[in-house]
Amino acid sequence: MDLITFTHVVTRAGAAFGFSLACVTAMWIFYSRGRSLKALKKRKVWLPWTGAALTMVIASAVTGGLIGKLSGGFTGTGNALGQSVGDVAVGQSGAGAVPLSTGEVLSYSGSWIAFVMVIGLTLFIWFAKGWEERFLALSGGITGATWGITVAIGGWASMVFVPLVSWVGDVLIG
Repeated sequence: MDLITFTHVVTRAGAAFGFSLACVTAMWIFYSRGRSLKALKKRKVWLPWTGAALTMVIASAVTGGLIGKLSGGFTGTGNALGQSVGDVAVGQSGAGAVPLSTGEVLSYSGSWIAFVMVIGLTLFIWFAKGWEERFLALSGGITGATWGITVAIGGWASMVFVPLVSWVGDVLIG
């Protein structure tokens, strides 16, 4: 099994893994910080995770190039991890593909906005103050590229955020 594969099709195992990763990350923070919900509200917790998740959801609307490969790599890795964990944890690989329809694709200018978001995420991970911030960003990125896509594509992100980012790109870039 190759851990890193490139695909934009999320399997049931990938979606389940993304959802589980989001829940386990929240539980890890909750329990490691004295069972306090205040720990989840801190900006140093939710900003890296949410920023990475939203970046990967928006990056999944880019049809090709480096951004397409990057988001496809996160999606494929989430699928592979979901199949491996699913085999061990629940006794099934859950490899069936979840039917997805992007409906909307970012415009040329909007794709540049997604590119800037990915560069910002990369710089955040590179210059993070510790491994906890890096872990939160990677957790959010994998969650956004798997479960985030299945929840968002064809739904609110496809109808609102993709055209909004395309419009912002057209206004700022032309």
